[in-house]
Amino acid sequence: MRRPDWELRLVEYAGTVQGRAFSWGETDCFSLVCSALGAILEANPLADVPYYISRAEAEAVAETFADVAGELGRRGGTPYPIGFAQQGDIVTMPGDDGTGLPRFGFVVDGRGRVMTSEPHTGVEILPVEALPSGAAVWRWPA
Repeated sequence: MRRPDWELRLVEYAGTVQGRAFSWGETDCFSLVCSALGAILEANPLADVPYYISRAEAEAVAETFADVAGELGRRGGTPYPIGFAQQGDIVTMPGDDGTGLPRFGFVVDGRGRVMTSEPHTGVEILPVEALPSGAAVWRWPA
């Protein structure tokens, strides 16, 4: 169930991390999504994901999520095509750093802007149109 003030909480959270440097377990793309879901939902469906502080630890955690789509679905998310992105949706994208790790983000606002993070850019906001082919959104019930 969504928090009554989830939109404000999400925008406030985004404001606290925008522009920060990339840091495993804090401002990497998956950590951003975990925190965003905590701002949106009363019960965070990713709260049980182990904490990590390095790329190697993140890769180990990712192995438990080899089927990202299936895992997000089991945790209550419903998939939608990227063209239906709405504020509060979680975005999944194919990874492009050669590790096989997927990339994540969340839709910050009603203008189709996605917050994500990469090691060489840090936390940034991209227009949904700039996301790579194969991106999808996941929505949790209101």
